[in-house]
Amino acid sequence: MQSGESVAELFTEDAELFGLGAHIVGRDAIAVFYAAARSDGSPRPEPLTIVAQGNRVLAEVYIHLSNGARLHVVDGFELRGALIRSLTYFTADYPAST
Repeated sequence: MQSGESVAELFTEDAELFGLGAHIVGRDAIAVFYAAARSDGSPRPEPLTIVAQGNRVLAEVYIHLSNGARLHVVDGFELRGALIRSLTYFTADYPAST
């Protein structure tokens, strides 16, 4: 994500993404979501902690945005083989509103 490359290929064709009220289904729709996120905020993730058990992974991450804001996020991944079947993300704080 930091290099600007698409991350959609990491997801299964029928993957789901949940977070902040959004529910996005399918690799193509997830690609559109990440393209918009990159153009809107140029997010740069900074992993803090990663915990895995079976096909589930939790990652605590700081997301640095181009406007200088930093989000504290927890991502919950469900894997199918080597690909992401679902991603649910939670944020602990929000950038200041304008």
